[in-house]
Amino acid sequence: MTVSAAGPASVQALIAGPLRPARVLGSFPTAVYLRLEGGDVVAVLTRDAVRLPLGLVIAARSPELPLNTLPGPVQVGESEVRIGRWIARLARLVSVDAPRGIVPDRVAVERAWRRLGPFEASDPDPAPLRDLLRGPGGPQAAADLARRMLGGGSGLTPSGDDVLAGFLVGGWSFGVALEPLRAAVLAAAPTATTDLSAALLRCASRGEAIPEVGALATVLSASGADGERAVGEEVDGALARLVEVGHTSGQALATGLVAAACVASRPAAATT
Repeated sequence: MTVSAAGPASVQALIAGPLRPARVLGSFPTAVYLRLEGGDVVAVLTRDAVRLPLGLVIAARSPELPLNTLPGPVQVGESEVRIGRWIARLARLVSVDAPRGIVPDRVAVERAWRRLGPFEASDPDPAPLRDLLRGPGGPQAAADLARRMLGGGSGLTPSGDDVLAGFLVGGWSFGVALEPLRAAVLAAAPTATTDLSAALLRCASRGEAIPEVGALATVLSASGADGERAVGEEVDGALARLVEVGHTSGQALATGLVAAACVASRPAAATT
């Protein structure tokens, strides 16, 4: 059985070439995560899954086709992912890029940060987040920050990684100079966290994110011309939709993104 799938150009490049085996990192009704040779990760996602920027999305929903019930060996190649006799073929390219070159609106950013206040209190070590808000600094400071945050928390994508991913995407969107932090995260992630999280951090370093992250970034750049109440309603809605993603991932991603917007909204914020 062959089904059509949509995915980004970065995934197209990963599953090009001859067929080769892949290892299953995790299998769920909505998603199968696959590790390729060299450590890259791709996912097959149902229509009701979180739209990860490293995924191939098929038209079926998980109740119609629970992906964790597909039997057989896994291979990737020829623009396909094969699980036994079942094949997902990349037929349509989609963008997973967050918006770029946008300017944060102070009213919107301050409101979002207030709404995220409980996250810091629940974090076992809020110090790295405070350091992010001061700006990641030079190479040594960035390396130290990456070391303290990567792998912090449980799950396939620990919360410290998700905060970093949101911050990296925010840097891309709002023009914050983050090259030392990007370099430090990319260097340390392969051995400091899970394969899936390291792959998502590579996506974040390129400005690739789930749609809910891009939507919040866009709302945080609103001019506020319609008044604080209108901006507030938009911020609250976009923030709520992102926070609902996963168990803690959405809230952590939002925290990193809003932290980058806070840095960008300061007069001394550097630009890329």
